[in-house]
Amino acid sequence: MSKLQIRGGAPLFGSIEVDSSKNALLPIIAATILTNGVTTLKRVPRISDIDNLLKILISLGIKAHFKNGDLIVDTRDITYTEVTGDTASKIRGSIFVLGAILGRFGMASIPYPGGCAIGSRPIDLHLQGLRDLGITVREKNETIYCTRTTKPMPKTTDIYLDFPSVGATENFILASVIGKKRVRIFGAAREPEVEDLCNFLISCGATICGAGTSTVTIQGVRALHGTTYTAIPDRINTGSYLIATAVCGGEVTLKNTNPTHNLNLISKLRKAGCDIATDATTITIKSTKRPRAIGTVQTAAFPGFPTDLQSQLSVLMSIGRGTSAITENLFENRFQHIAELQKLGGKYCIRGRTVTITGVKELCASLDEANPTNLTASDLRGGVALTIAALASQGTTIVHNAQYIYRGHANIERDLVALGANVIRLDF
Repeated sequence: MSKLQIRGGAPLFGSIEVDSSKNALLPIIAATILTNGVTTLKRVPRISDIDNLLKILISLGIKAHFKNGDLIVDTRDITYTEVTGDTASKIRGSIFVLGAILGRFGMASIPYPGGCAIGSRPIDLHLQGLRDLGITVREKNETIYCTRTTKPMPKTTDIYLDFPSVGATENFILASVIGKKRVRIFGAAREPEVEDLCNFLISCGATICGAGTSTVTIQGVRALHGTTYTAIPDRINTGSYLIATAVCGGEVTLKNTNPTHNLNLISKLRKAGCDIATDATTITIKSTKRPRAIGTVQTAAFPGFPTDLQSQLSVLMSIGRGTSAITENLFENRFQHIAELQKLGGKYCIRGRTVTITGVKELCASLDEANPTNLTASDLRGGVALTIAALASQGTTIVHNAQYIYRGHANIERDLVALGANVIRLDF
């Protein structure tokens, strides 16, 4: 268990380098199952979700270790197609292991995946698509059993997604890259992480067209080999640090970024009054005054506003000059952080999937260090939002359940301290 002690009220200044993307690396690491050889993934952050996924891979007979910040995965001795234990139930990313094992061996079993308690995330789309691919799916005792059919299948299989699910799109790609068939995914997710997975697989020998568009075509190949690859920068962590600067004030440069992945957020931060400059790999944000209200924001699939940044954006709206609102269209339990923000003086009204936020001049924590304001995180992004709010608040705050934050941030306190914040991690 972890918690963060934060003495807030200071602006942020300086520069930091953003880690590689957690949401890109999870399916990429799972995809190494499809290869027969050694893969080196550069600049992999040591976060708990990746550590848990590696435990699953190691249980299958795969060798994996870190060296100088890189992850080396050796899949030549993979021996098992069954995932057991409770590790898979701890992270949502474990679902990708299912598609990858199926893609290589034609059979797999895995417990239902887990993750943050941000709402219902049914895997019906995954299972129906696998059935469309000729997979027999059986569910029993909280375990999913899958076997590739031996019946003749058409040379081309089309899958139609009614919703552009990132996870389902990635799983279908993983299950399709090895074989003789052609698979077309219509209504595919367009997120940068999907495109990154395709680019990784192509570097392993896969044949994929349309990555980053709503129609992805996979022509199965006989086998995949190992490679060396660097995943894209983490656009959600990038966005979180941009919002933190907008809320706290100051001037921060973020290195190892891809600004095109955060254009939607950047437009909203400019509307709030921030000055932002970008080049190919850096973003510099300057915030010198209380932000303006930015109206209504609706979360949506890429290139819409990401659900993974709405909790953080709600903190910016909390001190905006005027009234703003966020409608959460993807997950129904992503407002759990709001009750905690109210402890700092924020004004909110939740009706259904929309939270209306009336901006206050400032957020305030306890001025008595011996009796700090206590906030409790219930998920990764909500925990980051509480951290940002604490940074902006005069006084001392303790953010409990910080272990959620470390699912996506390798060392958030290091980054914030580098920008002048007063943050201490406490483990117990």
